[in-house]
Amino acid sequence: MKLDSEQYSFQLILHSGNARSMAFEALGLVKNKQMNEGEELYKKAKEELIEAQKIHAQMLRIMANQEENLDVNLLLIHAEDHISSTAVACEMTGEFIDLYKKVGHLL
Repeated sequence: MKLDSEQYSFQLILHSGNARSMAFEALGLVKNKQMNEGEELYKKAKEELIEAQKIHAQMLRIMANQEENLDVNLLLIHAEDHISSTAVACEMTGEFIDLYKKVGHLL
């Protein structure tokens, strides 16, 4: 099934939004000394982000190969912003989890 730009955008927002929410929830679990649960949720966050990135890569291939005419509009720009900021949030969450593993016993 072919999707239009708006449908792709909503898929990007859905998956990156899920990833961001999961990443911050995972960090909260780790801060509350629920390390295993936090790490498991963090893995799921990364999987959601990867799903968003796959959809984004698919869109780029479609546009590069001129297979379809996908509109570049404000919604798509917003979706791409979601992916970018979520990628940073997930990376930082991973770093904070590592930090809590190393010094969490001191807190």
